[in-house]
Amino acid sequence: MAVTPGPDHDEALEKIAAALGGTLVQTSPDEGPSRSDCIVIDRDYDSTRHHGRRRVDTCRVPADAPLVLFEPRLASVPDWASRMVFFDIETTGLSGGAGTVAFLVGCGWFEEDSFRVRQWLMTGPAGERVLLDSLARTLCDASLLVTFNGRTFDVPFMQMRWAFHRQTDPIEELPHFDMLPTARRLWKHREDDAACSLTALERSVLGFHRFDDVPGSEIPVRYFQFLRTGEPSLLEGVLEHNRLDVISLAAVTAHALELAAGGPDWCREPSEQFGLGHCYERQGELERALASYALAGKADDRELRSRALERCAVLLRRQHRFGEAADVWLQLLDGARWPYSSIERRAAEALAIHQEHRVGDLDSARRYAEVVRAQVKGRHFDDVEHRLGRLSRKQEKQKGGPRAASLLDS
Repeated sequence: MAVTPGPDHDEALEKIAAALGGTLVQTSPDEGPSRSDCIVIDRDYDSTRHHGRRRVDTCRVPADAPLVLFEPRLASVPDWASRMVFFDIETTGLSGGAGTVAFLVGCGWFEEDSFRVRQWLMTGPAGERVLLDSLARTLCDASLLVTFNGRTFDVPFMQMRWAFHRQTDPIEELPHFDMLPTARRLWKHREDDAACSLTALERSVLGFHRFDDVPGSEIPVRYFQFLRTGEPSLLEGVLEHNRLDVISLAAVTAHALELAAGGPDWCREPSEQFGLGHCYERQGELERALASYALAGKADDRELRSRALERCAVLLRRQHRFGEAADVWLQLLDGARWPYSSIERRAAEALAIHQEHRVGDLDSARRYAEVVRAQVKGRHFDDVEHRLGRLSRKQEKQKGGPRAASLLDS
């Protein structure tokens, strides 16, 4: 592949482009032997096609979708939905060094009744300049760039490449939404999606499973083999991998915005309700956060249930709704098993404080404080001892009534 541009070289590239279903894009012949080229490949996906549980047409994001819930900075961009472009790159390595390039770039957007994925493929190192130029012309029409981990990788990487070639950066002023932080808030509480990779979300959120997919670690190897041999079949799986990434990004984004618009009742499971509550809480929509946490608090999973009820109680306490917060703390402890989890200990401590300072029930306050003392050490133990000593002094001042038995004895 690394031969002097000429008729034979151009003919070979034309055959490769045809084999991959694309077209060859070249700089002007007037540039002589320094001209460069890349292959541009378009695939249109019909609106009725399914990608897991979602049809392609349901991945179109309406203009009134509450994206600002996940990205507040977009509140000042009224037309962000007019031309959303979903963006993903494949590079020759993850080190980001001078020799690392994005040999394949994929963009997806809606064209009337279909979803179009356009890919730019470098046919050799000299093709980067024309790839960047052609890509920039497409991105100039975008109103919003959507990525998955693009804020830390894809976007700064591409900006570095445009700067290297002294080309205008088309995404410097383009609004950008990175779906990865939102995905982590919504779905990291699932046992099978702790890492929140896009392929994991495909399976759990979209119900989409890849078959014969090229592993990410193998992608650079295949590209270098292609450069040595000129065999286009080496890249067919790489192109499909990138296309699926783009489509899945669009589908996951649409699903997240659907949840934000529909609220916790639209969620399929308590873990989504908890994640949605977290998003509402960050934006100050406390009533919707409380509703989400309350539903997640009905989960069968003990840890998730405890975390949801704790967030609910904390929010109520911050709003000085102390009685409601105490009811939630009690709900959290209902059915708790010994030894208590850290969250359950915090619930007992909160109830000790509530009973002592707001209700004036010193016996109950002592019972909860003794529960905490039985499971803590160090400075926290000293703090509980101090609380119990204070309670003893207060009880001594009260007339009548023996102290209540400890919860540990019941």
